[in-house]
Amino acid sequence: MSDTDTATRLVGTGWDEHGNDTAQSVLTGTNLKVRALCLTTPDLVVPILFMPGIMGTRLKVKNRDASAWFPPESTWEGLVTVLKHLNKSAADRQKLLDPNNTEVDDDGPAHPDESSKALLAIAPGTTDAERAKWRGWGQLYGKSYGGILSLLEKCLALIFDPDTQGKQLTATWKTLVMDQQDPAKLGAQKPFTPLQEEHLRDAADVLYPVHAVGYNWLRSNKESGEHLAQEIERITGHYRSKGKICDKVIIVTHSMGGLVGRACAQIPGVADRILGIVHGVMPAIGAPATYKRIRAGFEGVEQVLLGRNGAECTAVMANAPGPLELLPTAQYKTQTDKGPRHWLRASYAMVNMQGLSEEVDTLLGDEDPYGEIYLNNTESWWRLVKEDLIDPVGRREKEEAKREGRKIVGENSRESDFKKFLVNMDDARKLQDFISDKYHPNTYAYYGADAKQLAWNEVHWKATKASAGDLKRALLMADDLNGSIKLSFDEKNQHGFEIQKAQGPGDGTVPAESGSAPTPYVVQIFRHEGKRKGHESYDHQGSYGAKLAQSVTLYSIVKIVSSSSWLKQKLPKT
Repeated sequence: MSDTDTATRLVGTGWDEHGNDTAQSVLTGTNLKVRALCLTTPDLVVPILFMPGIMGTRLKVKNRDASAWFPPESTWEGLVTVLKHLNKSAADRQKLLDPNNTEVDDDGPAHPDESSKALLAIAPGTTDAERAKWRGWGQLYGKSYGGILSLLEKCLALIFDPDTQGKQLTATWKTLVMDQQDPAKLGAQKPFTPLQEEHLRDAADVLYPVHAVGYNWLRSNKESGEHLAQEIERITGHYRSKGKICDKVIIVTHSMGGLVGRACAQIPGVADRILGIVHGVMPAIGAPATYKRIRAGFEGVEQVLLGRNGAECTAVMANAPGPLELLPTAQYKTQTDKGPRHWLRASYAMVNMQGLSEEVDTLLGDEDPYGEIYLNNTESWWRLVKEDLIDPVGRREKEEAKREGRKIVGENSRESDFKKFLVNMDDARKLQDFISDKYHPNTYAYYGADAKQLAWNEVHWKATKASAGDLKRALLMADDLNGSIKLSFDEKNQHGFEIQKAQGPGDGTVPAESGSAPTPYVVQIFRHEGKRKGHESYDHQGSYGAKLAQSVTLYSIVKIVSSSSWLKQKLPKT
């Protein structure tokens, strides 16, 4: 028999108004031997809710179809986006990315493969695009997240191979999960329990429709957590309306989406609606890169899109609590050979009494990072924001009004720019306090600690030449807003300092210090150290494209399912 004699194509199974399975297939001639496979759907439904990271959700200008942030889905779109942002000023960026004038856009291109399209048939809608949109897939950056959405949809629907009448695992589950169940291979940091076939048998009796839940990442993650709680109710309610048993969900997060998931789980009564959470590359206690970018802009080609310097980044991030919530929390410490220390420091070389060069280190804001760094509006040169960079839109309006001889309404009662920033920073601190050391009791996580994917585990201002003086008393004389400053110790003693490159193992964005922070509070956490430990190397944004991350995610989902007493009570008795 040829391959086509036994080939199978998956036919989409939908639901009628009563929740009964329906399927349609075109009849073919007898010379075509491809079989049509129609899957019946279980009565027990546990939706998978995927939460993207910062900038992973499409945003539009509120009540309009105009783009606020549509991430590029192709090389051509990337080029167009770069050119579009190339000449944007700090004021343009502030106005475009205003958290109060933006909302989630759900009309983006979804990227389900052919198998996923068939499995999406249970969603309302008459076309693939409509069904994917109802699942929220169009809200996300498709190029970045389409692959993991499709993988989860397909793998969780097809754990066992239909061609073997369910007697054998699909090749994906065998090679991606079961053959990799070695704690060293997976980077497991806690006692590891491998999956057994019985766990997969139980998991296969559940339907896992994959939903994407976008959110306005400019606003507070606490607010986004409340939105997620509402989505849990809406989504589970839909499946119950079809006669299905659907009371709980599993949440899978990427990056900042983990903060949203944790905030959601702290809302009274919501944790019980969550079967478990899987966090990927979460900045659990913040990331020093946030400070670096507010002071000196982004790196590489991203700087054209996200901010080339401190002025452009401050204009957006100082006016948006969501990005500010990624600043290092009071718990964050940099791991060094001499033990943990504060993440912000400055240093210079000086010649000691023996004529030898000696490095002098000073920690900045180590006693209270909020008061001494984030909320500091004094002359301290290391403070987070400069007041004159916070509101370029307001300054531009004042200049235009002055030129035209107009008076701005309410100008005399206008709050200082720094007071407006304080409101956003207060929201950020409240979120950090709200979720501090708090995780859903059935949480799994993975993170990067790769020496080839360096991240800012600290921000280090270093003198360009040998100098001497009290760094805390130095005055800021010049700042190019790209990480180079000039400090004055006295009239004749002025020296340049520069932010050093990232030095800590991580995933290129989140340092290992923050990725590992959930360890005491989770069921299992996986540490991925790159090729030196035989692990796949991945960067932050592309982590879910790595087979290693996919393995631990699927493993974690089945562990969440197999450990649930509620689910075992609901599973069909055989």
